Amino acid sequence: MSTSSPQRREAPWASPEGQRSYETPAMDELSAPDEERTTDGPRASDERPGAASSALTSVLTGVLVGAVATAMHGGIWYLDGWWLPWGLVFSGALLLCAGLWCGTSTRRVWAAAVPGLATYLIAWATAYLRQGSALVVTQWSAPIGVVGIAWFVVVFLAVMASVIVTGRWLARRCTR
Repeated sequence: MSTSSPQRREAPWASPEGQRSYETPAMDELSAPDEERTTDGPRASDERPGAASSALTSVLTGVLVGAVATAMHGGIWYLDGWWLPWGLVFSGALLLCAGLWCGTSTRRVWAAAVPGLATYLIAWATAYLRQGSALVVTQWSAPIGVVGIAWFVVVFLAVMASVIVTGRWLARRCTR
C-alpha cells in the first residue's frame, strides 16, 4: 500500500488559464464572419441518428407510453346520465406526442409509427389474451366497453397523424 497521496487536479474554472471573460470573444470566435466560413459536409445538428438507435428509442418509448396510455384510457367522468371519456382523450394526446417526438428526434418517418404499433400490441394483448380483462374491455354494453373499442380507433388515428405530420416536417426541413 502506498502512503503517498494522489495528485490533486484543479477544476478548469479554478485556474486563471481556464477563466475566460464573457465580454471579450475567444480567438476562434474572431476567426471569420458567418458568410466567410465554409464547412465540408453537414453540421452536427443536421445528422440523424443511426437506424439501431432510432429503433431502440422508438420501441422503448412505445412500450412505456403504450403501457401508460392503455392503463389510462379507461378514465371516464360520469355526469347525470352523460359520460366523458377524459382518459381516452389524454391517452391519445400522449401517444400522438410520443410518436411526433420519436419521428422528429430521429428524423425518420417510420420511427413515428413505432410507438403506436407498440401501443396497439399492448392494448390487443391486454384485451384478448386473457378472458375477462378489466384493463381493456371491448363490449358495447357499457361505457367502458365503448371506450375500449374506441381506444383502438384512437391508436390508429394517432399513428396516422404522427406519421403524416413527421413526413411533412421532414419534407419542409429538406427543402430549406
